[in-house]
Amino acid sequence: MTATTPSRLLRPTTLEIDLDAAAANVRAVRQLVGPGRKIFAVVKADGYGHGAAELGAVFVANGADALAVADLGEGIRLRRRGIVTPVLVYPNSLPEAAPDAVAHALIPTLVDLDGARAYAEAATGPCDVFVKVDVGLDRLGVPAEQAVKTVTAMLEPPRLRLAGLCAHPHAPDGADPAYAEWQLGRFTAVVDELEARGVPVPTRLLAASPFVLRFPQTYLNAVDPRRMLYGITFPGETSPVPLRRTLRALTTRVIALKELTPRERFAELAPFPLTAPMRLGVIPIGSADGVAWLHAGRVLVRGRVAPIVAGPSLEHTRIDLTEVPDARVGDEVVIIGRQGDAEITAAEVARRHGLGLHHVATTVGPRVTRVYMSGGAPVKTVTPAAERG
Repeated sequence: MTATTPSRLLRPTTLEIDLDAAAANVRAVRQLVGPGRKIFAVVKADGYGHGAAELGAVFVANGADALAVADLGEGIRLRRRGIVTPVLVYPNSLPEAAPDAVAHALIPTLVDLDGARAYAEAATGPCDVFVKVDVGLDRLGVPAEQAVKTVTAMLEPPRLRLAGLCAHPHAPDGADPAYAEWQLGRFTAVVDELEARGVPVPTRLLAASPFVLRFPQTYLNAVDPRRMLYGITFPGETSPVPLRRTLRALTTRVIALKELTPRERFAELAPFPLTAPMRLGVIPIGSADGVAWLHAGRVLVRGRVAPIVAGPSLEHTRIDLTEVPDARVGDEVVIIGRQGDAEITAAEVARRHGLGLHHVATTVGPRVTRVYMSGGAPVKTVTPAAERG
């Protein structure tokens, strides 16, 4: 993607992102966890769809000590974008990718001995690594019962240096708090036994957003908040500090208008039922941009509701502008966001399609231009690479 000015967009479809909200959220996390703990700000999935480099820079400028990603390629892209802050890479690559991580000074997270050997061979000097411990999610990580033995074996190669342990605890809705305590106990037991054997664990990273919000006893000496940095909480969660949504709006423009009348022949073969005259609008966003999962069944035009007609096609979506007779080509169309006194929220969209709220922005396709806002005005616009030149 590349920067351009909003007035020269080749395709007038944008995702607006509030950088001030991102800054406020990481400061709120700092207030919550205190000055003595490290904050690993998670910008995985391209910053939850907002832009990893743009949001990462804001998080670091406002108090984050490090960034974290779940894709080695994303970590490399952060380095190429000029980010020099420590970047932790959660496990998501094969051992043969070790030289690339080492070359870009990224901190890998190991889960097995093969990965440890690969990094030991790739390193030309001391190489900091994290080890992930599986404390309950049953996905990635060394099982807690095997962790001490495995970590000890991983550190036998002379170049590897344990920078920390991490985990991704399981936090189902409505779970007994004792479940969180059980996972915490499994993690700290590994830390305690390693240190008793003379293996220091400098960073103990357990609490992601659900635990940061609900279980302060799990903070240890570092946290890795994720969705809460984007102002996202789940139903039933109450944040102890104010959080602001970073997703401000998903908008496009009317590119065509036409007057339709019911067909006299082959009405049953029409792409959608038409029983009365309709003023139809077309907008340049379609299923290729994720809009099949990103709409509430209606949009806003001139502060009024316009239903979506039929389903989105690959590149376009039809809207019924019959009740907005003054609509014109070029008018703003709000898919998510506020227009006048009317609003369509991301939460409403998520409920309609059965998405987690943290999946809304990640569903917005890469062709959609990202517009970064601060002080209520655009400060940066990033468009798809296809629009360069």
